[in-house]
Amino acid sequence: MTINLFSRVLPVIALFSASAMMAQNFQTMPVQSGYTADVIANGIGSSLNSTTVDVDGVSYNFVARDFQLTAASTPLTYGIPTNGTINSAVASTPGLTFQLGDLSGNNSLRIATNTAGSNTGTMVFTTPVAAFKLYMLSTSGSGSSTVDITVNFTDNTSQVFTAQSITDWYGGTNFAIQGIGRILRNTDVLEANSTNPRLYQTVLNIDAANQTKPIQSVTITKTNSSGVANIFAFSADTYTTCVAPTLQPVSNLTSNSAQASWTVPSGTQAASHDIYYSTSSTVPNSGTTPNYQGVTGTSYTIGSLASSTTYYYWVRTNCSTGTSQSAWSFAGSFTTLCGAMVPAYTNNFTSYPGTCWVTALSGGTPATGPSATTSYWTQRNFLNTGSNASASMNVYSANRTGWLKTVPFDLSAGGYRVKFNYGVTTYSGTAATTMGSDDIVNFLVSDDGGTTWTILETWNASKTPSNTSNVYSYDLGNTSPNTVFAFYGTSGAVNDSADYNFYVDDFTVETAQLSTSEVKKTISKVSVHPNPFKDILYLSDTKDIKRVTVGDATGRIVKSVEGSVKELDLSAMNTGLYFVTLYFKDGSQSTVKAIKK
Repeated sequence: MTINLFSRVLPVIALFSASAMMAQNFQTMPVQSGYTADVIANGIGSSLNSTTVDVDGVSYNFVARDFQLTAASTPLTYGIPTNGTINSAVASTPGLTFQLGDLSGNNSLRIATNTAGSNTGTMVFTTPVAAFKLYMLSTSGSGSSTVDITVNFTDNTSQVFTAQSITDWYGGTNFAIQGIGRILRNTDVLEANSTNPRLYQTVLNIDAANQTKPIQSVTITKTNSSGVANIFAFSADTYTTCVAPTLQPVSNLTSNSAQASWTVPSGTQAASHDIYYSTSSTVPNSGTTPNYQGVTGTSYTIGSLASSTTYYYWVRTNCSTGTSQSAWSFAGSFTTLCGAMVPAYTNNFTSYPGTCWVTALSGGTPATGPSATTSYWTQRNFLNTGSNASASMNVYSANRTGWLKTVPFDLSAGGYRVKFNYGVTTYSGTAATTMGSDDIVNFLVSDDGGTTWTILETWNASKTPSNTSNVYSYDLGNTSPNTVFAFYGTSGAVNDSADYNFYVDDFTVETAQLSTSEVKKTISKVSVHPNPFKDILYLSDTKDIKRVTVGDATGRIVKSVEGSVKELDLSAMNTGLYFVTLYFKDGSQSTVKAIKK
């Protein structure tokens, strides 16, 4: 269980500062013509059969992941993606992709010389687009190449980028992809490598005066003698008059929904919005299908979510004028709240304390509930042996009271069993030990989400667990849709010499094969009256009571009565709040509050 306990959104400052920037609207630019060589070995057969020339001038080619020398050859675990899609690894351009040419045809504009007439080539795009930035995917074999790049617009104007360096395919920075391996085409010897060869990403910033002009083609001219330049693909951060919205922190967060909100930048004429969300942080692109389309207004409740789960979301705007659609916004993030679990369920505490468990609880009593936020329950190897993680409380000294509360459970179907392993050892060893004179560890259940608690089991000095793995099992009769369990440990007011750990492991709620009568059984509860009372406190339905204790507000027991009593004479008590604990013959307990006038 590794999902975070609490809900969160991206920090407000980060959201607003990021959204103040212009979002990127990345688009691949399919090439209509201009490739001159096939330098990627793919399919089944010798690399000579699926390539026309090498990458570097010394007989090495790239390989695609589907390359096999024979049909019986072991499939590759590296190489150019078979679909030709390169998801850029450059951190500043999340969501940018490149689309290679046909892996079974020419897929590189390959230029090996700077000799005039042989040192240039032009890649013509299938669909001209206007852009803020143009991104080039390329590499150079046998050393770096230097090229001039001319961006040609549909109005017959152009913008030139001189002396652009294309790094050698081994070891360079700003790579879009790495570790794609290579093959020696005259021997078919493969070379696997986790970091090389590499394809690199070059950014070309389009002048403001040219940003509204569709780009028709790009001409590459090699200007140095060393290296072999290979140009594979272009993508664009496309020009738009429809600006992406700015996300606001989510609101109305529940276990299965969240309300997303956003603002529309001034000057953007929004007609509607699209929303995309995912448990993956992968940035959507222009071809991603939204979860919700045509949303009017500036907020929307995203529903049907899983509880205790982190989601990422993006919003884009559909405009009524100009360019019809914005880029996706910068990402937002939220984690849904904890929802009631439907068993079967097990927490082995490997991830501590576990999804939606709460350990920062302390103080109080089973009658009052916790009163502070100190964490006394921690993760420790079960019984101080091996590497099996467990929940543990170190009980020593005095006035240390800690709670470990479970995720809520929906037990409305009935017929469930709770069980777990437990034990006690000395603090730093594995030996057996007794608990202190007034130390108590209780296992509690609440059928109202933790407002009131019932004690199911008690361990103390007269009932100390062994230093071996003990199994606790209890068939539940309650059918609440909001049942919570808790472990309550206290070292009491007496500073005993005992210093030990109480352990809990493999906490499980599962279906119990109960009889009809057991399924209908409920935890015993008794009411008291009148409340407030003056001298005598009466108990209802007392036939199953084994013993009754009365404690004051400090937790001190001021009266104890054995047997199935019907009334308590508390005339000698001072006015104030008291806690009446009823011990039943079936081993369960229930505590109620009573006020003396």
